[in-house]
Amino acid sequence: MKPVVVFIVDKNPIHSSLLKYYLTLHRYFQVQLYHSAEECLYRLRKNITPDYLITEYDLHDHNGFDFLRMAKQLSPSTEVLFFSTYDDPILAMRLIDAGATDYIMKTAKLEHGIQDLIKNIEFIHKERIHT
Repeated sequence: MKPVVVFIVDKNPIHSSLLKYYLTLHRYFQVQLYHSAEECLYRLRKNITPDYLITEYDLHDHNGFDFLRMAKQLSPSTEVLFFSTYDDPILAMRLIDAGATDYIMKTAKLEHGIQDLIKNIEFIHKERIHT
């Protein structure tokens, strides 16, 4: 099976490292970490396109809407998933309306949110393969 390329953009190195750890337990995930939107956008401008981009809403250098717009312009086929601490259903719906694939809450038990995120990626990936 071809590896699934995942970019993670999160200003919290503990969260991003933990997410990478769980994703790499599934051997078919190839994961790259970025701690700013600009780092990730640089890679996208070099035509390095991930299958999935996981990001939080509140980055140091861009807000979620700006980053989503720029990422989708550079890599329209990339599925963008938000993994955020903001418990705001209106924000989640606005991001999905703007082109995000999903919005998942970071909960007090971070591992639970990560497991939900992985399940969603696996489901989306299976759907992409069959279409």
